[in-house]
Amino acid sequence: MIRSVLSRLREWISVEDPEERIEGSGAAIVSPQHRRSLEAERELDRLDNVTDTDRHRER
Repeated sequence: MIRSVLSRLREWISVEDPEERIEGSGAAIVSPQHRRSLEAERELDRLDNVTDTDRHRER
């Protein structure tokens, strides 16, 4: 009885055709917060510096 249940469970979980499996690049999936490119980081730093300069001028 247990053997038949385990057999059915294995069939239910298994993938019939390995070609149907989703293949990825193998790279870790990271949150959008950490996906920023180097160019985007530079632009954010530049904008931050511009904002700081503008604040300094207002004083």
